[in-house]
Amino acid sequence: VPILIFDLILIEVWKEKVWPLLKGKIANLSSLRTYIPVYHEATVANLLEICLFHRTSCEEAGDALVDLVDYCVRKLRHLLAWPNDELVRQIASAKECTEWDSVRILDEQFSEVEFQVCMCTISIVRFLTDHRVAMPLAVTTRLLETHDVLLLLVPLMEKAPWVRKNRINGRIEKFEEHKWQAVEADDEGRLPKLHSQLWLTIYNLVMDQECRARYDMTSFRRENLLRLRRYINEVVVDQLPPLTNLHRTLEELSISGQFTGAAGGSAPTPFVVELVAEAREGLVRTYEGRWQEVADEQLRTVFVKERPEELKRLGQMISIPKEALDEPPWVGGGNGGAEQSPAVSTGSIEAKAWEALFELAAVRSTASFFAAARSETPFDEVVVLSATRQKAPFPGGRLHLELRRRRRGQLGVGAGFSVQDRAAADAAFLVRQAETTEGEESFHVAVDAPGIPPTSVRQLAFVSQKGVGKTAKQLRDLLSKGGREDLLHMYFDDVAEFSVLVGVNISGEVGLDPKHVVGLSLTS
Repeated sequence: VPILIFDLILIEVWKEKVWPLLKGKIANLSSLRTYIPVYHEATVANLLEICLFHRTSCEEAGDALVDLVDYCVRKLRHLLAWPNDELVRQIASAKECTEWDSVRILDEQFSEVEFQVCMCTISIVRFLTDHRVAMPLAVTTRLLETHDVLLLLVPLMEKAPWVRKNRINGRIEKFEEHKWQAVEADDEGRLPKLHSQLWLTIYNLVMDQECRARYDMTSFRRENLLRLRRYINEVVVDQLPPLTNLHRTLEELSISGQFTGAAGGSAPTPFVVELVAEAREGLVRTYEGRWQEVADEQLRTVFVKERPEELKRLGQMISIPKEALDEPPWVGGGNGGAEQSPAVSTGSIEAKAWEALFELAAVRSTASFFAAARSETPFDEVVVLSATRQKAPFPGGRLHLELRRRRRGQLGVGAGFSVQDRAAADAAFLVRQAETTEGEESFHVAVDAPGIPPTSVRQLAFVSQKGVGKTAKQLRDLLSKGGREDLLHMYFDDVAEFSVLVGVNISGEVGLDPKHVVGLSLTS
């Protein structure tokens, strides 16, 4: 446990001191490469959360818990310092983040992971108070005197950053199991798990006789605790019966001004002995003034040019084996060996509609020219296909579509997918990319539409307008011929618009079957 605590402090210091110096230079690397070091803190915090549930782990941690208490307090202060809507930004639609550059994407990912870490620390503090008697006295002193954690917990109860209103559908959501989940109408009165953890933490500190004796009750501290009374009602007590005793204690506090039984505590002494949080202090003192040196060294030895074999290894590190999946990944039909992940029902009208679109030679060839127009592209570039805002076309009309260039890590941002979900999809993508047969010419396509997971990516072969297999270079050569400058400029841009026929026209051109238009969920 002390090793995990030191690792947690180490990655926190790295994210605070070194990450700002690195992010602008590594933003163009694959999303998985930048995700792993940022998410490492959340992994360690979650592991500690599991370990500290057991009293023996708290006993084993010893004096290292002083560093852990300081760490948790810093995270709780972070939750209080920022408005709830800035802790985790809600994106109304995937197109809202299309103008984000790679650094902005990293910043949003960083904020999302930071929020998850802060949520873990609430449970960690609760377990520390559960097993307080088994820990060094310095931990109690740190909680009640050095940091006065009750002055943080009560405002956090009122702020409740683990509950939010969805910007798109207006539904209430709560943060549980490391992701945002919609609250059903029947469950609106049920306390979120994190809310319960906070109540139990406050209960442990206020009802413990030794904590009462050590907590010097001032008028400010008293008013802070009495603010809790308004939140203790029948609905809450039914779910957390111990709060009945807490409520009675608060009522006694409002009358007497002191905790019952608080008198007779340890006598004041002019001597103060306090343990220092040596892990963080030692790291900061050792590398003070050398953070740029550390960043430069990591750019040379860690964040280096990516090779397919290395990316495959990173992908396999966090990907879920196929045999462990409850459902097989969606394997689309058509030419080009389309493959999507995560799973989606191929029987939905949305999936059938977009599958039919990909069967059209016009769609496949236009996407091929768009993907091939640039000779140098990022390793994880994905072409995103979507329908523009329009009225549903009638048979004989035209369906207007749009192609955009995106990085693999941008898919799923703001669409309700957690950073873990996107990382798992990135891992699967990189593994498939690395396993692609050497010399095979293909590109990756995703769909931005209702009913289709934005992280679903398919691999398509390059084809010409006639549907004949080509290489990317052959398609660029075709675009470079005289008289096609406007066409080359259109395909070279970040966004390209085109249209396909709906139904069959008088010249015999075959387009999209009109029955699939409803599955595209068009809006005017």
